[in-house]
Amino acid sequence: MWADQVKRILIVFLALICASCGWLPNRTLDYRKAEPQAALVVPAGMAINGEQPLYPVPQADQRLAFEPEDEFQVPQPPKLAVARRADESAPDESERPDPTKTRVVLARDGSGYPMIMMSTSYAWAWEYVGQALAETDLRIDDRDRQSGVFYLTVPRGYGLDDKTAQLKLSQTVNGIQITVLEPKGGALVAKGPGQDILQALYDQL
Repeated sequence: MWADQVKRILIVFLALICASCGWLPNRTLDYRKAEPQAALVVPAGMAINGEQPLYPVPQADQRLAFEPEDEFQVPQPPKLAVARRADESAPDESERPDPTKTRVVLARDGSGYPMIMMSTSYAWAWEYVGQALAETDLRIDDRDRQSGVFYLTVPRGYGLDDKTAQLKLSQTVNGIQITVLEPKGGALVAKGPGQDILQALYDQL
């Protein structure tokens, strides 16, 4: 019984505290009542550094009035672009993009390794690269569309110690990136052979 009475007293006490909040004056906008002060008068023969007032109080008619529509809105985060999955089905021929408008660039990364960038979807890049490789002397031994890899046999003239390599397609924010990897381990091949292989592919894209 005693515990129940204590609980009731506490509830009444908290209710009184909450109710008293409404009795307190709202002074949040009292700063707007501040009056501009006269500029400091410097005695004759004296000067001060920086006569520009740092925090001047504007006149009442020049003060900004708060409007409900001016309330700060938290900016929404940018929407993430969903990349096309590598395991999608073959692209619809009726949606084939104009090949003349598909931008293909043979470039180098920040470390000087060669790469090709294609401004198209993954599905069409896969088709274009497969068709272009068939026009070169690079032989496709196998392919893994889900991983974005063509397994190649490379002729002697390309300067590879190992006569096999992987051609890797990767989806990036700038488009499809194509690089040449070692047959095992996923490291990039030397810059010279990689450049020659990608140049042969680039000439057919």
